[in-house]
Amino acid sequence: MRRLALALGVVVLIPLDGCASTTTPAVEPTDAGTTDAGPAVILDPGLFDCTSLARPRLPRRAASTPECLRDPACKTRLVCGHRGAGGDLGRIAPEDSLAAYRAAIAMGADLVETDPRPTKDGVIVNIHDDTLDRTTTGTGKVSETSFADIRKLSLKADKFAGDFSCEKVPTLEELLETSKDRALVLIDANKTNRVEDLVRAVQKTDTLLWAVFDTDDTSKIDRALALEPRLMIQPRVKDAAGATAVLAKYKDHLPVFVEVSQTTFPAGVPEIHAGGSRVLTNAFGVDLAIRTGGKPPLYLDFFDKGADAIQCDLPEVALEAIGRKP
Repeated sequence: MRRLALALGVVVLIPLDGCASTTTPAVEPTDAGTTDAGPAVILDPGLFDCTSLARPRLPRRAASTPECLRDPACKTRLVCGHRGAGGDLGRIAPEDSLAAYRAAIAMGADLVETDPRPTKDGVIVNIHDDTLDRTTTGTGKVSETSFADIRKLSLKADKFAGDFSCEKVPTLEELLETSKDRALVLIDANKTNRVEDLVRAVQKTDTLLWAVFDTDDTSKIDRALALEPRLMIQPRVKDAAGATAVLAKYKDHLPVFVEVSQTTFPAGVPEIHAGGSRVLTNAFGVDLAIRTGGKPPLYLDFFDKGADAIQCDLPEVALEAIGRKP
């Protein structure tokens, strides 16, 4: 079965299980998918899979400084791992798993993105879809399933090299603890109205210096800041008018990033920079292009057009593009 997608203005067809490549123990960011021998090895799984838990915790590997991550004036080019080490097009670890966040850290990603949503009994877990079907061995809605029952499930990991048998759907707190002192976490608040629980998770894990409240709903940002005035924020906008509005609204609490929709980027870039903040946008179209034979420099177009950070499913390739090969 194949999926039709648009990448950089070109219609491409990509197999749902990725493109074929040759299995190799070396880091080869432009090769993707699986072979008859099994999943391709992109990054040594021993750095982040279940076997890594028996070894000392990896230190932070990103080339950017922690101070730069928090400073809207810092212009270092930054890479964010979507759903950890990649979502639909990722090829390193199961999306939204703790292994995916350990993998992003191992490759030197600056930021990672999360997908928190509540279970039936109100536990905030990290899973993108509102159902369990696609990424776990379970079925049904997350919101209608208890945390205990969700934890009994395994994550689907057949297409990835490595041992992920220990991986379960993680809580937001576990994810924050995993990333603390190693990668800045974008907490996507669009999938739940439980703002208080998201803020409480940051406070409980002592990750105010490592967590960013991320949403296109400024009323949620306002609620979050009322609970924790020190919280870093990332509003999302679609155009220059939206960028101007959020920067005026939060002029006394400058966003560390403003996310510009990938469908309208680079709209709003001059306004965001003039307002003293940075631009983050998604590069999923380039992810598709890379999976069908494109080269790492394709990511550079976003930076050339004013992005300060890009979020993608192939962070290992984007890092190579900016001269930071994993």
